[in-house]
Amino acid sequence: MSAHSEKPEAEETDAGSQTLMRGVAPITLRDRLSVLAAAPMAPRAAQKSCDMGLFDLESRRQIDLVDELRRLDQMAPSQSKPSATGE
Repeated sequence: MSAHSEKPEAEETDAGSQTLMRGVAPITLRDRLSVLAAAPMAPRAAQKSCDMGLFDLESRRQIDLVDELRRLDQMAPSQSKPSATGE
């Protein structure tokens, strides 16, 4: 048989019948589902921001306790402070 006497394969789609080129297999339901399964997951609803713990931007604006103690030490240099060694 020659290549010209073979009837080309056809695929039924929503747009109608489409003729396939030689060597091209029709897209099956399995192929379509595997593409959907390989796609990245997307949220079903709008996501809220994560404002807690490591991702809390408002807590980063708070005054750090160590910085506050340093500021207080600089404001009151005239007051005598006990040393760490007790002298």
